[in-house]
Amino acid sequence: MEQDLAFIGWILIASVVIPSLYIAAMVMRRMVIRRPGGAVDCSLRQDGEDRWRRGVAAYRTDQLCWFRSNGMGLRPDAAFDRHALQLVTRHDANVVSVGGPRGAMEETVVVRFETGGDDGPVWLALSRDALTGLLAWLEAGPQYWIGSTC
Repeated sequence: MEQDLAFIGWILIASVVIPSLYIAAMVMRRMVIRRPGGAVDCSLRQDGEDRWRRGVAAYRTDQLCWFRSNGMGLRPDAAFDRHALQLVTRHDANVVSVGGPRGAMEETVVVRFETGGDDGPVWLALSRDALTGLLAWLEAGPQYWIGSTC
């Protein structure tokens, strides 16, 4: 009887500790991703995909790095060169006409970027404020001049 109670106690402790450690790891991962610079919540859909994936887009010096929300890795799931990203279209999120993510808020904007590579276009769904920050980050990047010196 006493062994059964001890076993049940260990099961209860494990059922509290393991989820708590997972939640703590997710919070720490999010803090590590956001630390080096700006980061915004956004959904991503790449060319050929039917569904949207929720995540965080983090601004790095020369790349826009995108991380899945529910992942545990510290490497980006997608990375786009800052100088190759070109805004093509911008629409208010509407699931029917634009193909925006399910549960998109009224203030959500869907933008399509050309990536300059073989990957094809990428769609991001993010808030208007986040889009303003993203466009400012793109425009504020250092300019590279080819064939000329300062």
